[in-house]
Amino acid sequence: MKRRAFLSAAAACSALTASGQAARAQTSRRFAAAEAFSAERDGASFLIARHGVVLAEAYPRGNPDARWPIGEATRAFAILLAATLAEDGLLNLDEPVALTIGDWGAHPVKSIISLRVLLSGASGIAFGRNDERTLANAIALEPRHEPGTRFLDDAAPYVVFAEIARRKLVTAGREPDPAYYLTGETLQRIGCIPIGWARGGDGAARFDDGVALSARAWALAGELLRREGVWRAQQLASANVIREALRGSFAEPRAGFGLWLAAPGRGDLDIDSDLWRAPSPAPPGLAVAVGAGGQRLYVSPTEGLVIVRQARGVERSARWSDAQFLSLVYRDL
Repeated sequence: MKRRAFLSAAAACSALTASGQAARAQTSRRFAAAEAFSAERDGASFLIARHGVVLAEAYPRGNPDARWPIGEATRAFAILLAATLAEDGLLNLDEPVALTIGDWGAHPVKSIISLRVLLSGASGIAFGRNDERTLANAIALEPRHEPGTRFLDDAAPYVVFAEIARRKLVTAGREPDPAYYLTGETLQRIGCIPIGWARGGDGAARFDDGVALSARAWALAGELLRREGVWRAQQLASANVIREALRGSFAEPRAGFGLWLAAPGRGDLDIDSDLWRAPSPAPPGLAVAVGAGGQRLYVSPTEGLVIVRQARGVERSARWSDAQFLSLVYRDL
């Protein structure tokens, strides 16, 4: 679709209404227990918005503009990259990865892996414990399982996908850096700036765990997911891709594209969350971007909710509990 000129960051940020002062005043009367729970566990930011209206926000470290690394929660931005490419007519979820990564074309198994299967975590592709996480290694990996049958939570699919995006952009004559492309085409337009991207040794932006941004910027990205790519009456990112990202797969109903879903499933998941191991009021449609140490973005399209919680560190922490935090949030909704 033809896009209009960029919105200014200030105009885009107005999509989340209510001043910081008003929101902090509300926090003292509402969501105080959830805010305290976050702050006591090395919390750096706390924000709750419903239908674009900020109900509460707090910054125990004192700087609402501070950017914090969000670790593996970065993978939610791979959704927005895929959805932006699809809206630009550069990507189809059902196309084989081999269409872009030609090395996979002659492989009897990898040749049938689609972008949908790759992003769902069911490609069978995963780094070994001692593998260097480089693009060359990711492309050369042998599938551990038949595609579509088993879920693996791993960085390799995101390394491969970032290269797919780069090659597609080069072929189309567009900005070739996927992070710059996503920022210019989508994130800047919604006010999700400034955003920092860690890069690998080859200079490629890390879509598996490389983003650092503020709570408000992250909340705006969550709003775009909640609105299925629509922003100020413009379809910035493909609604179909975002809907697919918020659904589970046959291989793992609790995993979308880079997101975890509060849906029933079997067995334990080896992630830094107790969302499925403790009583929680989270509805089945709740999607969560999970970063170690309690970096969280919660999105509930059915309830119009976007919740951000950031911590100062990204180390794995047994102190954070999604179940307890959400129980406190939902108590005051």
